[in-house]
Amino acid sequence: MILVYGLTVIIVGTWALKIINLAHPSFGGKSLIFNRTPLDIPLLLFLGANILSTIFSIDPHTSIWGYYSRSNGGLLSIISYLLLYWAFVSNMDFPKLKTALKFALASGFIISLWAISEHFGVSPSCVILRGEFNADCWIQRVQERVFATLGQPNWLASYLAMLIFPALYFLLTATKKSSQTTYYLLLTTYYLAFTFTYSRGPTLGLIGGMVIFLSFWLVQNRFWSRLRQKPDSPQNDTTRLLTITIISFLIINLLFGSALTSFRLVSKFAAPARPGISLSSPAGGGSIGTQLENGGTESGQIRLIVWRGALDIFKHYPIFGSGVETFAYSYYQYRPAEHNLTSEWDFLYNKAHNEFLNYLATTGIVGFGAYMLVVGTFIFWCIKKISKSEFLISNQIPNPKSQLGQLEIRSIRNLILALLASYLSYLISNFFLFSVVIVAVFFYLFPALAFVATDSLSTFHLPTSKFNHLFSIIYRRKAYSQIAKGIVIFSVLYLLYSIIQLWSADTLFAKGNRASDAGNPGQAYNLLAEAVDLNKGEPFYRSELAFAAAQSAVALQESDATLSATLKSEADMQTAKVLKEHPNNVSFLRTAVRTYFELVVVDPTFLVKTLETLDSAINLAPTDPKLFYNKALILDAAGEKEKEVEMLQEAIRLKPNYLEALTQLKEATGSGAAR
Repeated sequence: MILVYGLTVIIVGTWALKIINLAHPSFGGKSLIFNRTPLDIPLLLFLGANILSTIFSIDPHTSIWGYYSRSNGGLLSIISYLLLYWAFVSNMDFPKLKTALKFALASGFIISLWAISEHFGVSPSCVILRGEFNADCWIQRVQERVFATLGQPNWLASYLAMLIFPALYFLLTATKKSSQTTYYLLLTTYYLAFTFTYSRGPTLGLIGGMVIFLSFWLVQNRFWSRLRQKPDSPQNDTTRLLTITIISFLIINLLFGSALTSFRLVSKFAAPARPGISLSSPAGGGSIGTQLENGGTESGQIRLIVWRGALDIFKHYPIFGSGVETFAYSYYQYRPAEHNLTSEWDFLYNKAHNEFLNYLATTGIVGFGAYMLVVGTFIFWCIKKISKSEFLISNQIPNPKSQLGQLEIRSIRNLILALLASYLSYLISNFFLFSVVIVAVFFYLFPALAFVATDSLSTFHLPTSKFNHLFSIIYRRKAYSQIAKGIVIFSVLYLLYSIIQLWSADTLFAKGNRASDAGNPGQAYNLLAEAVDLNKGEPFYRSELAFAAAQSAVALQESDATLSATLKSEADMQTAKVLKEHPNNVSFLRTAVRTYFELVVVDPTFLVKTLETLDSAINLAPTDPKLFYNKALILDAAGEKEKEVEMLQEAIRLKPNYLEALTQLKEATGSGAAR
C-alpha cells in the first residue's frame, strides 16, 4: 500500500506538470488534461459514500488509513486508486494500454514461477532471506498451498485468476507462432501456480469468468459456422488455440487436482511414505499450518457465522455503516456466540470474508449501493459494447469498414470480453474473500483499460473560463510558471518524504515488536519510541509503546526507581491518550488491560484501572469468553472468589468447551466437577 501511495504521488505530480506545460500558448493553451468516462458519476458517488461513512465512523482514524497491517480499503487508498484511474484514462492510449498489460502479465509470470518452485520444495523467499535452498523458513505449509509474494494462497489465486483472461486475449489475437507459443506457456504457468493454491473461492471465480468468456466468445466469433471453414483459416486457428489451452488446464487438474476435487493422478504414482517416529509436541507448543489442516472447523461454516455477524452490524448501522474498514471493532459487538465453538474462536476478524457484506456492514446501504452501482455500470457497459454489431472505434481505427479494421474491432471486442471475465472472476472470488492491494488496483484499472481501448472517453470542458484565465496569468511572466511547477515539485517531494517516514516508522515498529516478543522491553521501548516520533498519528504504535514502557518500569523497579516511575507515568499517559481518542477499538482496550496489569507490580492501585478497562472491553465484545476468563484471573489475584466464579461461569456459558475456564472454575469452587 505504501508503494501505491508513492507511485500515486509521482504519477499525479507528473500529470500536474504536464497540465502546466500544455497550458502554454505554444501548445494551444490547453488548460486541463482530464478525460471523462462512463464510470465517473458512480465512482464519485462511491467516493462520497466512503467520505460520509468515515465522518460517522466509530473510529475515523482507521477509516482514513485503513486497518493497520492491511491499509487497503481505507479512504486514502480509495482516493489513490481513483486518482490512478483518472490519470490512466487521461494520459494513455491503446498502444500504451497493451504495453501496460504486458508488464502486468510479465509480473504475474515471475510470481507464478515463484509459487511453482514453492510447491516443489524450494521457496525463493527462503533462498533470498536465509540462504536456504528449501521452503522450511515458512511456518505455513507452503508446499501444500503456495502463496509466492502475496502472503496468502487465496490472494495469489485471486490475482492470477484476473490475469489469466488478459493472457488468453493475447493468445487468441497473436498472429505469429512464436507469440502464440509464448502466451500459451504463460497461461499454463499461470494456471499451474493457480492450481497449487488450492483456493476454492478464486476457483469458483475463475470458472464463472471462463463460462462468461467462452459463451460470449463462441457467439461473437460464430464458432459453429467457422468449423465448416477451411482447416487453415485464422478463425479455426484461434479455435484450436482455445481448445488446446482448455485441455491443458484439464490435464493440470487431472495431474495435480484442484481446490474442488481430491483426485490427483500424481499422488497415485508417488512412492509410499517412509515410516517415521512420532514424537509428542513440546509443552506449550502447537502444530503448524491452518486450523482446517489440523482438524479445525471447516472454513465455510466459520464464514456463515461471520456473515451473520456482518448482517447484524448492518442492522445497527444501516445508513453509513460502522465506518470504513472498522469491521475488526464492530464485529466484536455483534459476534454470534456460535463463533466460540469453532477452531478460530479467538481469531481477530478484520474483514467479513465477503466483500459485499463487508461494504454493507462498514459503509451501510449508502456505500454498498454506490459500490454496486460501480460494478453494475461497468458490467452493463461491457455487455452492451460486446453485443454491439458496430463498434465505436473511430479514433483508434482509421478505416473500421476495411478488413483490417474489422480484425482490429474484433480484437478490441475480445479485450473487453477478457476484462469483463476478469471482473466477474473478481466479484465471485470476493463473495468468499476480500480485496488486497494488487487485486484492488485491477478493480479500478481494468475498467480504465476498457474505456481507453474503445475510445469511450470525452474531454472534460470547464464550465467557465476562470481556469483558462488562471493559466494565462501563470504564463504572463516566465517566473510565474516556474513558481507553479516549483509548488508541484515541492509537494511531490514532501509527500514522498512523508511516505518514506511512514515506511521507516513501520520498520522500527516491527523491530520493536520482535524485541518485545524476545523479552527485551528496554530495546523494544527505544525502537517503539522512535516509531512514534516518526509517525505521531498512529495510535497502534502508542498502544504498544505504553506496554513496553510498563514492562520496562517493572524491570527497573529495583535498580532505578526514578526511571521506573517515569516509565510508569508514560505508560499510563500513552494508554489514556489512545483510549480517549479510540474508545471503540477493542484491540487497544486489550493492550491497555495488559499494560495496566503489568503496572500493578509497580503500583497496586492500577488493579482498579485494569478491571475498569476489562469492563469497557466486555461492553464492546459481550460474546468474547476470553475477556471474562481474563477478568476472572485478575479477580482471583485480588482474592475476590465470588466474582471470579461469576466471570468463569459466564465464560463457560459462552464457550462450554473452554478447558482453561472449566479447570479454573473447578479450582475456584473446590468441587470435583465444574458447575
